[in-house]
Amino acid sequence: MMQVTPMERRCSFKRQNSAIDDMREEVKPIKRQDSNNSFRRPTVTADELWNLLQRHMASPLPECETIFPWLHGYSTTAPPDYPNSISIVRSQPMPDNWIQNSGVLKCSMDPQEFLLSWATLGDVRLGDDKSVVRDIIIRELARCRITLELQDMEDAISSCFEYGVLPFLNTDGRARNIYSMTRKVGNSHQQSLAGFTWKQPGSFRRFDIQPAKMLEMSSQIVVYCFHSISAHSNTKGHCSRCYRLSTVLDLALKFIQSNYSHNSERKPKISILQYKSLEDIPRDLMGTPPMTMDSLNKSSPIQLVSPFDLVSFNNWDRDLLYREKLEVSKMSSATPVEKSLSCWCGNSTDYQVYKLLLSDAKSSDLFVRDRLAYYSTQNSIVRVPKLNCDTNNPKVADSKLFNIPCTPRPWALMIRCLEKVSPPSLEKIMASLGTLLGSPNPSLIELNFPSSGTITLGSLNINSIEIILNLCYVLYQLGSLTDYGSLIYCSDGYTETTFLLVAYLIFLWDLSLEDTLLKLHLKYERPFFLFPVDLQVLSHLQSLLKQFSPKRPENYHFYRNRERAVLEPLEVTPEMFSKIFLFCVPPDLDFSTLKGPLPSRILSHLYLGSLEHAQSPKLLKKMGINYIVSVGEDLSWAGPMNSRHRASSSPTPRKLEALRKDPAKKPSRVRGLTVTGECSSSVDTLDENPRSIEVFEQEGFKILRITNLGDNGKDSLTNQLEHILAFIDECYRTNGKVLVHCMVGVSRSATVCIAECMKRLECSVLRAYLFVRVRRLNIIIQPNLMFMYELLKWQESQGKERAIDWPIICRSISELNNNYI
Repeated sequence: MMQVTPMERRCSFKRQNSAIDDMREEVKPIKRQDSNNSFRRPTVTADELWNLLQRHMASPLPECETIFPWLHGYSTTAPPDYPNSISIVRSQPMPDNWIQNSGVLKCSMDPQEFLLSWATLGDVRLGDDKSVVRDIIIRELARCRITLELQDMEDAISSCFEYGVLPFLNTDGRARNIYSMTRKVGNSHQQSLAGFTWKQPGSFRRFDIQPAKMLEMSSQIVVYCFHSISAHSNTKGHCSRCYRLSTVLDLALKFIQSNYSHNSERKPKISILQYKSLEDIPRDLMGTPPMTMDSLNKSSPIQLVSPFDLVSFNNWDRDLLYREKLEVSKMSSATPVEKSLSCWCGNSTDYQVYKLLLSDAKSSDLFVRDRLAYYSTQNSIVRVPKLNCDTNNPKVADSKLFNIPCTPRPWALMIRCLEKVSPPSLEKIMASLGTLLGSPNPSLIELNFPSSGTITLGSLNINSIEIILNLCYVLYQLGSLTDYGSLIYCSDGYTETTFLLVAYLIFLWDLSLEDTLLKLHLKYERPFFLFPVDLQVLSHLQSLLKQFSPKRPENYHFYRNRERAVLEPLEVTPEMFSKIFLFCVPPDLDFSTLKGPLPSRILSHLYLGSLEHAQSPKLLKKMGINYIVSVGEDLSWAGPMNSRHRASSSPTPRKLEALRKDPAKKPSRVRGLTVTGECSSSVDTLDENPRSIEVFEQEGFKILRITNLGDNGKDSLTNQLEHILAFIDECYRTNGKVLVHCMVGVSRSATVCIAECMKRLECSVLRAYLFVRVRRLNIIIQPNLMFMYELLKWQESQGKERAIDWPIICRSISELNNNYI
């Protein structure tokens, strides 16, 4: 369908005025008598709503073959049956002097999350002309042959005006085609309704439209608010905002039902919550209770968490971005990167907390003494239970949500790495060292340094190399000649800092780039991420950095000369500079093609990476990885699929477990094992290609490989998941390490890792998703809709309750992605 320009739209509205006037005659100007009548919408009590929600959460989700491909895109057919399904909608935030993100029931959604945005109209701005929305409603009423009371239409217009929305669900492709000035919704491209097919790539990750999908499926919708409690307590009155929104919902559902290829008998019941006071609301139904602005206050200047922060943290239905920041803060919190404990690497939270606690002499009793690995299940908010606000000891929650820096050496030098800054001058660097050496109690010195990925070979000259070299020199001398330490930090604790950190460690340890990265990863267990340009620059700089290393005997006396009051800077000669560019990186040590460049460590035994990582068996062996799960991809060094000896049987995971426990039952010299049967015979309506699982050993690796599994929105992982997890469990029990990979390491393999984390952490889909997402360093995992849905169904099959509903999970993922994409 041809897109309409703003001018054409205005002309079109003008030409159709006469027709619209005729349509208005069909709108009955009947005045409502709300004060004399009961609700024109049915009501439910808070207890009834809680019972309805419990029934909904206990009811199984529709099966994958039933719900897909319907979930993939705009709705042209009626939704599948979903008994006991319910949607809860908040009509408005809290009034002034209350926290807007409070007053939220469990599993509830806001109008902007499922209704088409007013911005869809492009040139028309909210408040310019309500007649635009009025004309749209009249036109759609006539098209659908719906009569509407005049007051109801005015209510719908007011509600659309208030929320900045149009009376259409985000899943209404017809409305978007007609009224949209943009071709994009949320973080995924729109499909044209006329030529829509679920196979279009943008359909596979339409997390943004799932709240609207849930409304289409629901048998009951309940609208509520806490803005005006008294309006909900009188059965002969009504909350005007809740009522107006219910009218918009009713219209939006009728409009989209008119798009269905077959008539739908589904008529969801739209009700309004009735209650007398907040005490009527069951405690378990309340996600975040209404809270005043005073709840943001803290009991002391050095307290990190407010009462609202605690209550908000307990409600995992909302604000996953806040939790992501907390998880990153814990995962990448400050750790020492050399044995003298003088140089540390951390994140901005470490910097802020450290400076905050410097003002409190008693804060040392809060220091966390045990430094946990970034992949530790204990070093996470995912397993933190609900927190209570302890008024007697409010700081207890701080240590639950943050890793408080523990520094045996006070940090006297703080180096912040960030984008768009120039490196400090050589004079400033040396002056900082002079200040730190010359004062018994020096003030904190802060420097900025360019982030990783910003220094290129073309930008290198003698001066810039001397700055890098002498910053390493200052870091070392501060630790060796004083009792003070330093902190290198950035916002997430690893992305921007890694270039400077690795340069310093090459200098300090006198090791090659490859050996430095492996030591940093295996011994110091520090998360890091290097861009290809960083690898290129460091590959050439490493020979110079090693030449000046304090590890070398010829340099020992120079670095230990304490008699020099002001140490002179290290000097790079033109000859040294020239040799940098003559250095050629051996092909087998070239990391520039690898992203990161190492696979991401998710758990002690679990790595997530790409096909490029899996194609580097030498690197994997050095990392101690001896198991590989190839999800839908072939390894060139492991040979083509089906080229190996196969077992004659097709064992289930239970039989595989029996074989492991009793080796005597294993057939002799069986090097390969192909699992078919239930894997290849259970093919849903979307799945066209049967697949098999092959298990074999080669070059010291035990490999599980799955065929014909693409990231295409139709291939299912469900039937393979138990086999894969049994294979990973064997690795876990033998103290091995396993790399799970697909092509890029963001969808198929990430889904497997989420399932493994759900199992090991005994947590829900959303919590495991966050755990994996944060540890897939600097890469956004993107399992497609079907994979995420399968994980939720798998959780259900394990007998775990669905604490967070499908549309809430999708909304959270969409909000996170919109922050980056």
